[in-house]
Amino acid sequence: MKRLVRVLCCGVIGLLGSLGDPAAVRAALDAQVVTIGGEVRERYEFRDNADFNGDATDTLSFIASRIRLHLNYEVTPDIVAFIQIQDARLFGGEVSTVSNDNLLDLHQGYVTVKNLGTASLTVGRQEMFFGDHRLVGHFGWNNIGRSFDGLRVAYVATPLRVDFWGVSTKTYGTNTGASPTFAPSNREAQQFYGVYGSVKTSVAVMEPYLMYLRDTGNATPTLITAPAATGQSRTTLGLRVDGKAANESIDFTGEAAYQTGTMEARTVGVTTSPESDISAYAMALKTGYTVPVAMKPRIGIEYDRASGDQDRTDDQFETFENLFPTNHPLYGFMDLMGWRNMQDMRLSVSVKPSVSSGVSLDYHRFSLVEKDDNWYAASGAVFRTTPVGNTESDLGQEIDLVVYAMVKEKLRIEGGYGRFMPGDYVDVNFPTATDASDWFYLQVGTSF
Repeated sequence: MKRLVRVLCCGVIGLLGSLGDPAAVRAALDAQVVTIGGEVRERYEFRDNADFNGDATDTLSFIASRIRLHLNYEVTPDIVAFIQIQDARLFGGEVSTVSNDNLLDLHQGYVTVKNLGTASLTVGRQEMFFGDHRLVGHFGWNNIGRSFDGLRVAYVATPLRVDFWGVSTKTYGTNTGASPTFAPSNREAQQFYGVYGSVKTSVAVMEPYLMYLRDTGNATPTLITAPAATGQSRTTLGLRVDGKAANESIDFTGEAAYQTGTMEARTVGVTTSPESDISAYAMALKTGYTVPVAMKPRIGIEYDRASGDQDRTDDQFETFENLFPTNHPLYGFMDLMGWRNMQDMRLSVSVKPSVSSGVSLDYHRFSLVEKDDNWYAASGAVFRTTPVGNTESDLGQEIDLVVYAMVKEKLRIEGGYGRFMPGDYVDVNFPTATDASDWFYLQVGTSF
């Protein structure tokens, strides 16, 4: 395997043109200015009754495969090139056993220029994540994951770090290849800019941030049925605080964000609202206590809240936008909840039998903040459209159990089970779909 990886990486370097001479490639590897690595991850998932209707046949069962190979080449002490290719697929997803659907892609590919004073510049396709990934995350749980096309500047002067970025997240026109066309629609795109600071103190890390999402797409939104809907200009201002106390036995995190901006006209039924002013907020508070004994048992509590829209037909849009998060570990592993029009009260218990194994049990109680707004899933899309005149806010309860262990050096096995029990919101508004939903996964992975 290592020989194959070495050959592949040598070929990548050659394609870059930086080291076209095979002898130079071997010399670079021997000089350790080139490092190679990768990941193989296979995951089986089973989900039953996702629509809460036990009479409907909707069992979902599949195996997701992700293979990543990366190469890090130190061109000079100040210039580093990084390439990561990825093959992500479902078992049996090919047309036949002798076909290839071209599922190989570039997950990351960038150049970093270091020592620009106290700053560095990274340009290209890259993962980004900040804080708890609530607004910007790499979404590593997903079989494909998330990466951004653009540039980032990191300024570091201990104890201060500030990241600046500007990325293009979507283009609505036809310039998806190497040669753009000059169609009017190619001027319609989605850009994402931000500044994220981090200041370390003796007690906690303070992280103020400012993010700006601009979407010039001209498709008229019908409500907000997908994350980062077209026709909006949204600014997010926030602060995260993370720290430990009492000899690190107590951990605490708090985060609050406010959003402002404008949203194009949107349609609700037969009513079209005027252009809306955005005014939304979100908050997250969590703390935990770890008992200072061998297995490190921890008990934690958490409260998450994000605003919803009180009136979907007026000129005020108050639903918080979750942006580009990694929601999976935050609001229930079953991914039925995003940080939009929601409240989540969470109780967590975990132990670590060894340094390489762990068990966690989480309980969530979910509810709507605004009864007139929708239920949004982890993807940001509407999971249930709230009927007009809804009087219920109790969405339901979820229990998650996760176990992991390193069974061999660099071989990790992880499994989990989740059960969601619908609340009064489902019982009253969708009386034929009130059964519990179950989810299970088993994952094996290794990295090198």
